[in-house]
Amino acid sequence: MPHRTGQSDFPKPRRGFRVGLQVKAALILTLVVSAVVAIGAWSYYQAVHDMMRRKDYDHAVHLGKAFGAAAEADLRDGNDRNLRQLAGDWVKDSVVFVAIVDQRGDLAACYGDLRTWKERVDSNPETLHHAYWGPNHIFIARPVISRDKVWMHERLAGGVRVVLSTHQTTRALAAARRRIILTAGGIELLVLPAAFLLIWRVVLRPFRKLTGVTRKLAEGDYNVRANMKRHDEAGELGDAFDHMAAQVASVRFQLLRQQDQLEQTVEKRTRELQEINERLRDEMRDKEEFLRAVSHDLNAPMRNIAGMATMIMINHRDELPEEVLARLQRIQSNVDQQSALIDELLEISRIKTRPEKPSETNVGDLLRDLTGVFEYELQKRNITLSIDEPMPVLWVDKRRLRQAFQNLIDNAVKYMNRPSGGKIEVRYRFDGLKHEFVVWDNGPGIPPEQREKVFAVFRRGYNAGGSNVAGKGVGLTVVRTVASRYDGRAWVESGPQTGTSFHITLADDRVQSPEQEAAHV
Repeated sequence: MPHRTGQSDFPKPRRGFRVGLQVKAALILTLVVSAVVAIGAWSYYQAVHDMMRRKDYDHAVHLGKAFGAAAEADLRDGNDRNLRQLAGDWVKDSVVFVAIVDQRGDLAACYGDLRTWKERVDSNPETLHHAYWGPNHIFIARPVISRDKVWMHERLAGGVRVVLSTHQTTRALAAARRRIILTAGGIELLVLPAAFLLIWRVVLRPFRKLTGVTRKLAEGDYNVRANMKRHDEAGELGDAFDHMAAQVASVRFQLLRQQDQLEQTVEKRTRELQEINERLRDEMRDKEEFLRAVSHDLNAPMRNIAGMATMIMINHRDELPEEVLARLQRIQSNVDQQSALIDELLEISRIKTRPEKPSETNVGDLLRDLTGVFEYELQKRNITLSIDEPMPVLWVDKRRLRQAFQNLIDNAVKYMNRPSGGKIEVRYRFDGLKHEFVVWDNGPGIPPEQREKVFAVFRRGYNAGGSNVAGKGVGLTVVRTVASRYDGRAWVESGPQTGTSFHITLADDRVQSPEQEAAHV
């Protein structure tokens, strides 16, 4: 019956701890402001850092140039005493180490901790190098060029090394960083309450009102309206809700009326489908009865004919000429063949309409058992039969699957047409969706125009008659019927150089045990 109680599946307010939209919005805004403030503070600190480092760097470069100029005359004259005195005079304030090397790179004078800076001192005097050595020192290496006062020729006199301490700059940067952090924190503390109040008044209060009227609408009050008098997006949303509520009330009435009509139509169609299903079941029963009747009605006279021919040959063999006896034997042979053909047709019908209960089947064991069945024929015709390993274990109708493989192997043996060197191989592969079996032989092959026809009932390959191969033309029809029972298919591939391959596939989801099917649900 139509749903007219006015009840609703609208979700109830959640109990327990929850984070409201107001808190979420405030947190998001706070995060945005924090990110902006942090980026601005970091950019400002980075600018101050770069400026102070550049200032130290320029100062160190100027000190290196001045120290080189002061040492130039003494280096040119080789006055080591004055060089040592000069080095001692320069180590003061932020300069923590100085060294002077001659034009060969040997140490001429130094002042400070030589063990710390020895690796830097022992370098080519021509080196021009400016670098930070650790976080609190700047290392300067410069060559000293001497100019001859008479000829004005320039030559290398040696080099100077100066190490400038930047501890003062590091302390200043740390203090600036603390001030920037405190300032950014103060800005965030001021922004958070303002953001919380602003979001509540401008954004969340209209949404809470809309949530309330929406809940009432869902509970069955189709006359509820938001009536939001605002000139912004929230007002537009409220107007849209009011229009929707009016439309819902109108459509609901139409839906209830159409639901009644639909239920009546469904009830009528259900009765019609039940009647059609009953007719189909009756037709299937009639078909089975017809097949049984045909089998009985055809087999009974066939058996009588065969019995009469047998009795005549037994009672009057000496009185009848050889031609008559040969005809009687032909009659008996044809009757036996027709009876077997009727049984094959009934078997095909049973495969389609009366599937047997599946069981766990080891395909490898089944094929090895069939090898024993064909052992005599294989030896007689000099044919080798090989089976791939491993073969799967499937949940199938074992008798029908055995019948399909037996027909395929029997077909390959009968049509081999080789005095020796015949080969039959049973192959297997699984692609995750289907199990595929291939029965290959190196026989004469099948012409392209015959490859699909061989699966039709009563149809055989072109060379069957010429080779006088016994058969009724229903074996491959049984193979295709068995494959279709498991949502698979059967086909043949053949060529004069590649032999003949009969393929049969079985869908994996149709050959699983009940436990496997339950595990996949």
